[in-house]
Amino acid sequence: MSAAATAQKLFGSLKAAKQAAITAVPSLEHFGSDLWNEGARLVTQGSMEFASALFSGHAFVPYGPGQYTPSHDHVPQQDETRTAEHERAGIER
Repeated sequence: MSAAATAQKLFGSLKAAKQAAITAVPSLEHFGSDLWNEGARLVTQGSMEFASALFSGHAFVPYGPGQYTPSHDHVPQQDETRTAEHERAGIER
């Protein structure tokens, strides 16, 4: 049996195993992308901690509930009903 035929047989078996695993546990279908996204989030947080340690002398970074890495398909929409009065509401000069 040639190396190409052996490799093709191996990859065919791996595809079948992958399909069997996804059929048994449907949540595994997006496992790779979920793992990549979580890794990207951790790299972002790690870089923030490294920069904080480098420039301030400590690695404390206050992560809030809204801390996230924005996706490229999410574009924040601005509310046209806001005016300058709404912008400085409650601020007396």
